[in-house]
Amino acid sequence: MTTAIEGLDAESAAGRSALAELEDAFSGPVPIGTGGRRGPCGAGPNRVNAAMMRETARGLAMAIKQADDEPKVAIIYDTRASSRTFALVVAAALVADQIKVTLIDGPRPTPQLSYLARLLGCGAGVVISASHNPPTDNGIKVYGPDGAQVLGDRDKRLMAAIIAAGESPGSLPEINLEAITAGKVPIGVEHIDPDANPEGADKPYHDYVLSQGVDADDLSESGLKVVYTPLHGVGHTAVVPVLRGRGLEPIIVEAQLPDEGRFATVASANPESPEAFAMALEVARASGADLIMATDPDADRVGAMARDAGGEYRFIDGNRLGVLMLDHVLRGLSALGSEELRRGRVLTTLVTSPLIAKLARAQDVECVDDLLVGFKFHAGAQAEAEDRPMIFACEESHGFLRGNQIRDKDGAIAALLLAECAASCKRAGHTLFERLDEIWGSHGYHREKTANLYAEGIAGRRAIASVMDRLRSDPPEAFAGLRVSAVIDRAKPRDTGSPTRDLPGNVLVYELEGEGRRCRLVFRPSGTEPKIKVYALASGRPGLVDPTQAAAEREA
Repeated sequence: MTTAIEGLDAESAAGRSALAELEDAFSGPVPIGTGGRRGPCGAGPNRVNAAMMRETARGLAMAIKQADDEPKVAIIYDTRASSRTFALVVAAALVADQIKVTLIDGPRPTPQLSYLARLLGCGAGVVISASHNPPTDNGIKVYGPDGAQVLGDRDKRLMAAIIAAGESPGSLPEINLEAITAGKVPIGVEHIDPDANPEGADKPYHDYVLSQGVDADDLSESGLKVVYTPLHGVGHTAVVPVLRGRGLEPIIVEAQLPDEGRFATVASANPESPEAFAMALEVARASGADLIMATDPDADRVGAMARDAGGEYRFIDGNRLGVLMLDHVLRGLSALGSEELRRGRVLTTLVTSPLIAKLARAQDVECVDDLLVGFKFHAGAQAEAEDRPMIFACEESHGFLRGNQIRDKDGAIAALLLAECAASCKRAGHTLFERLDEIWGSHGYHREKTANLYAEGIAGRRAIASVMDRLRSDPPEAFAGLRVSAVIDRAKPRDTGSPTRDLPGNVLVYELEGEGRRCRLVFRPSGTEPKIKVYALASGRPGLVDPTQAAAEREA
C-alpha cells in the first residue's frame, strides 16, 4: 500500500530531499554525543524540540533521584532564540518531578555552569546550547554533581532513562507550555538574574577564573592591545570582566555582540575557522591591536590571531594555542616556585599535538596524552586524581582548561592565559610566533592537520559507519607512501589501570613510518556533527628554528 503525502513528489529532487529529511527526523531519538544532545530544531524524535527537552528532563530526574535524597539542578542557557524557552521547559519538567531547580536567568557560558553546579551543591547541571552549530540547531548538555558531563555507565543509564521517557510520552508530567512560551518562569524555580545579582552567579566564577593566571605582573604595563569578539554568543559576560580584572581593556567587536542566535555576521560562529575573524580583523587593523581573540557562542572555546614580526595578522590553530599556553603556564609556575610543578598533571587527547606531552615531560610533569576526544574524558581523568593539581588540559579543537574546580573546557580561562602569554612576549620584545619558533628549536617542528569528511542525514550515518567498518576489516598497508607500522583500535579493550583511559571509543589510529619519517593518522566520527574527522600529526627533529628549515623538513 502506498500513501501519498500532499506536496511531496518522490520523483523530484525536492521531493526526495523532503522525504529524506522526514525519514531522518523520525529515525530515532537524538543521541548523546561529545556535545550532549544536539541537532536541528523541528518536529520528530530525532529533532530538538520541547518534547525532547521534557524527555531529557524526565530521564535526568529518574537518574538523580536514585543518587540524591534532595536533588537539585542548576540550569544555564546561551543566546539562541529558543534557548531560554527550552531552559524554562526543562526547569518546569524537573520541578514537576519534585526536583529543586536554580535557573541562571540570563545567557551565560557553559563552563560557568560546571563551576556553579559544584559551588551550589547540585546533583546535576543543565546547559541549553548548541555551541557553534548553525542557527537552526540547539541542544542540551547534562552535567553531574562534579561539574563534568556524564560519562561511562552514568552516560548509558541516563540515555536509557531518556529513551524510556520517550517511549512513554503519556507518563511525562504536565507543564504549562503556554506560560513558558510567554516567557514566565515556572512556579517553584529559584531564579537568579546574573545582571541584577552578580554576587549570585558571576562574581564567584570570575574570581575563580582570575585565580588560574600565572603572571604576577599587571598586564596593563605590557602595552598589549587586544581585540575581542564573542561571535554573537555569551563570552563577553566572562572574558571582558576577567581581562579588565588583569588591567586590560579589550576592544570589543560591537557588531558581534548577541543577536538571538542568528549569527548574522559570520557563516559559522566557530573560532576554529579563520573566516570567523573577518570583522575582528578589520577592527584590529584599525586599532593596531597585537592580539585578536574570539570565543564560540557558549564560550567554552577560544580562537586567536596575532601580529607577526612583519606586522601581518596570522591565525593560530588549536594545537599551537595549546603549546603556547602550556609553555606559558610551565614558565609561570616555575617563576612562582609553585608546588604544582611537582604534583600536578597535564591532560590531552590522542589527536592533539605530541608537543604538549614533550613540553610537560621536559619539566618532569606527568602528562596523560591518550584520552579520547571530548572534555568529559579530561574530567574523568581529573576525577581519578582529585588530590593532584590539574596544571593544564587541552584538545586540538580549541578547548583549554586549567584548575580543578571546573570540569569542562573554558574560554575565559583560555583567554586569560593567552593574554598573559602575549603580554609576556611583548615585554620581551618578540611575538607569539617567535616564541613558537623557540619552542620548535628546542623540541622539533610539529605540524598537525585536520580534514572533515561530511555525510548528512541517515544515509550519511550509514556511510560513516561503513567507512569505519572497512578501515577496521581491511586496513590499508600504506598512506601517502608511508608504511603502516601499527594500528590502534580504541574500540578494543585496554588495561591501563585508569577507567577513563580504558573507555572504548570509535577511533582508529595508524602509526606511519618510512624514509626516516614518522607520523600518526587518526580517523574518528564526530560526536556532534555528521562527519568523519581525519587527523594527521607529524614532527621534525629538534634544532629547526627558521620556518624555511621547517618547510624543508616537511617536504623531505
